[in-house]
Amino acid sequence: MNDTHLLVSLDWQGQLHRIGHLEIHKSRGRENYRFIYERTWIKHPNRFAIDPELPLLVDMPYLNNRLWGAFQDISPDRWGRLIQTRTTGIFLSDSDYMLGVSDYMRMGGLRLSHSHTPDVFLAEHTNIPKLIHMRQLETAARHFESGTETAADLAMLAQPGSSLGGARPKAAIEDAGELWIAKFSSQNDTERVSLWEAVMLDLAQQAGIEVTAFRVLNAKSDSPVLLVKRFDREKTLRTPFMSAMTLLGRNEDTKEGASYLEIADAINRESAQPAQDRLELWRRMTFNVMTGNIDDHLRNHGFLRAPQGWRLAPAYDLNPTSQPFIQRVHQLAFNQSVKPSLDTCLELTEYFALNQSITDLALKKIGKSLGNWQLTAKRHQLRSDEIKRMSSSFEHEDSQRLISIATKTISRSRSS
Repeated sequence: MNDTHLLVSLDWQGQLHRIGHLEIHKSRGRENYRFIYERTWIKHPNRFAIDPELPLLVDMPYLNNRLWGAFQDISPDRWGRLIQTRTTGIFLSDSDYMLGVSDYMRMGGLRLSHSHTPDVFLAEHTNIPKLIHMRQLETAARHFESGTETAADLAMLAQPGSSLGGARPKAAIEDAGELWIAKFSSQNDTERVSLWEAVMLDLAQQAGIEVTAFRVLNAKSDSPVLLVKRFDREKTLRTPFMSAMTLLGRNEDTKEGASYLEIADAINRESAQPAQDRLELWRRMTFNVMTGNIDDHLRNHGFLRAPQGWRLAPAYDLNPTSQPFIQRVHQLAFNQSVKPSLDTCLELTEYFALNQSITDLALKKIGKSLGNWQLTAKRHQLRSDEIKRMSSSFEHEDSQRLISIATKTISRSRSS
């Protein structure tokens, strides 16, 4: 048996708090976990539970045979796991993956250290590539994806291992003291995915949806790079993050059947500004329906901690699909259905507690954004043939109806 005792700290608002202890018990290839909060954290005026399955109770040890969502959220994504596995060449457990993430790059505010070295946060990688290293990173990622990577390629990719979601090639970089995620093209891409994600982020912003800062490098090339700013950081300050998967108390085994309505219910319970976050979630749901962002699973929705509760994090990982509207199936259900429908979005305004004037304004912005999709795509250097191939993502009966509704809304507001 191999036991590991970790100290769990929370870095928030420039203050470091020791909040608990995580014990990992390894036996015969399996892991069991024990977590307990520090009394000082439970008594702290700004205390909060780091996971719904870990409520703030004094001297209460929690036991589990899977890592709680709070620790899954700071573990590597599929791309990061692949890099760690190929770098070590051995079987890695969930805790191995978690501890292999650079502390500097770890998502949110949780930080880990061994009990015998409490001030040394894991992992100690600090050699984060700069923007000027972009080409080397891109080449290393391409070699890794094709299975032709060198030891130098692995070293460059493994150093800034992050805990952001997704399976696509990516790397962390630092630019002017800010952390960014560089998203590269994949050898399996049939379209310039990075440019289309930039288009979606731009359209979402036009629709009134909050997105993080982003920019594109080498947009005219066959391998553009999308840079997305880390929304959980402000220079050296960290903000606690929780995925919707964790907030809903779900995991990879129980994620099926999750819905936007569940997230709305969680917002009612946990948000510091529930009315604003309900509206924002409804905007995103409707935008996803209209633009074909079908990969809207629970890890593609997140929350940032505010002093009085959780707030929806900026939208991220938005991608269109060339699939016809009638064939689309979303990862998240709407109203007991995973089939997209404008009528369903409109029916759910009552569940989201949106009045007519708020709904009209939101529809106007989303409709105006949809009407600009081709101009936005051209502005991001997409060619006419690429735009034509992706047109079914944006142009369908429901999107035309929404644009018509938005136009009538604008006319009604001007005449009143």
